[in-house]
Amino acid sequence: MKSSDDLRAAAVVFESGEDADAAMAVAVAMLRHAGVRVGGLLQMFGPAIGPCRREMNLLVLASGDWIRLDQPLGLEAQGCTLDGDALARAAQALRAAVQARPDLLVVSRFGKQEALGGGMRAEIAEALLSGIPVLVAVRATLRDEWDRFLDGAPSQVLPTCADTIAGWARSQTAASRQHAIA
Repeated sequence: MKSSDDLRAAAVVFESGEDADAAMAVAVAMLRHAGVRVGGLLQMFGPAIGPCRREMNLLVLASGDWIRLDQPLGLEAQGCTLDGDALARAAQALRAAVQARPDLLVVSRFGKQEALGGGMRAEIAEALLSGIPVLVAVRATLRDEWDRFLDGAPSQVLPTCADTIAGWARSQTAASRQHAIA
């Protein structure tokens, strides 16, 4: 296990209206093109399913499979549309990605469920404690919860810029390779 000082985490902190998902997807493509083994999940929004709502889909990077995170409850749905079963499948896919020991683990979100102690929180912790660099999107309103989750461990805060994200990831994978050689 790593100490909290050895955790390698970066949060792509975004405000409403910023497209963290697109920036992360472009960064992942750049990294893969450069030979970096990237595992995890990317979030992509699908078509509109009602006023101010769109499908929420996760791309499993290892397989190319898609997991739809929202339940289609109809146009008049007012409450949370998160599908708990889909979130469990996403957590399972993330756990498999951690076990595959990628150079970089991408996590679609540290969201409300993770802030409340559920969601994919355990898988994120497992990756961090095993020494895998973790890149995660965090809505600005959940930044304090992310910091509390890390319990004082340092975390790089990145903008929604693919070049900056890829640069951080390259520095982390280079450090991992140097450590493996030593």
